[in-house]
Amino acid sequence: MKTSKMIIVWSKEDLLGLSIEYLISANEDWKVVSISNKKDFEKLLQSTKDIQQDIFVVYQSCRDHPTNLLPQLLQNYPAIRIIAVSLDTNTMEVYSKQKIMVKQASDLIAVIEGGEKPKNE
Repeated sequence: MKTSKMIIVWSKEDLLGLSIEYLISANEDWKVVSISNKKDFEKLLQSTKDIQQDIFVVYQSCRDHPTNLLPQLLQNYPAIRIIAVSLDTNTMEVYSKQKIMVKQASDLIAVIEGGEKPKNE
């Protein structure tokens, strides 16, 4: 049985951001809110203030993000899982500091569902 999740995708308004949103929103039990990273960090926090999110999905090495983005998210939302996606290395870094090699699109779904390393060795 899948559990309902609220997922915030903070990304550029580009193909990758749209693809991530599309992939995640295909699951009927998950609600996805996409927020453009053109907003600064303070506006992101204000936008998400009333949302009970379970997961943040962000670009790991986007030039538009402040250097303290992930520590700030962890400080402000200690109970949620943060997934930082890197295009440069095809990896995801999860709040637990677990790095996962991305081999297929379903790896993102596996991390959201259980927070465990996908079995794709």
